[in-house]
Amino acid sequence: METIISVLVDATLITLVLALAAFGLAIIYGLVGVINMGHGAMLTLGAYFTWATTTAGVPFILAVVLAALGVAIVGLLLEHIIIRHFYDKPFDTLLLTWAFFLIMTEVIKIVFGTDFRNVSNPLPGAIDFGTIKIPAYKGAIAIFSLLLIGATAFVFYKTNLGIKIRALIQNREAASLLGLNISRTYKFVFCIGSGIAGLAGGLISPMLSVDPYIGNVFLIRSFFVVIVGGVGQLFGGTLIGSFFIGGAETIFALFSKQVFAQSIVFLLAIVILRYRPAGILKKS
Repeated sequence: METIISVLVDATLITLVLALAAFGLAIIYGLVGVINMGHGAMLTLGAYFTWATTTAGVPFILAVVLAALGVAIVGLLLEHIIIRHFYDKPFDTLLLTWAFFLIMTEVIKIVFGTDFRNVSNPLPGAIDFGTIKIPAYKGAIAIFSLLLIGATAFVFYKTNLGIKIRALIQNREAASLLGLNISRTYKFVFCIGSGIAGLAGGLISPMLSVDPYIGNVFLIRSFFVVIVGGVGQLFGGTLIGSFFIGGAETIFALFSKQVFAQSIVFLLAIVILRYRPAGILKKS
């Protein structure tokens, strides 16, 4: 029984960390239809910005906030200079964001080098619940992930801004006729999604060694999370997709090697998409 509880706790923690990593992609892909292949580079930038600012003596929380703002600005520039001209051409945006990923990875190597960097864990140790121990920092990230998704859901469903964004998703032409500034709203969504990606990279950085490819660890998983959960289903879809990819991988890893467990999970995801192309939660 103790082992089962421990596995479920581990699966839940990994699910929520993955949800945090995928949420920025879910916002950009689900709301404005851009297949953001640069998501991994944005995560990496967030991690490096956090490392650079904490190394300079900035407190960790402030460093993560600055990292999120920095990546949001990068996303804003990317959207304004390039992406805004191609919203009606999803394949073009895929290629353009992939080019951004490749270029930004090389820029990171030039600026920061290729050596592994480490960000100090702001909450070392574990919380002892008797039968199980939960890493304090990973537990805090899991709670923050839920709060972030919940706060975003509140904005999306309970505020005027959320109503405008939902109107834009449902019918762009009608929203435009009602006076909604489409280009400004798209820019805002892309900027927020980029900032959340940077925020995720900063928060994840103490868990892993920071290198130019840290974002790659989450890029493919994030796409599977969004697609399996359901494109456009930002909240339930992100959580369900994260549990399927992260939680199932944790469970399978108990009985096989990590690489084999990942392969099994991705294969199952492909089977699900074969029979439910719109994802587990389809748009109504």
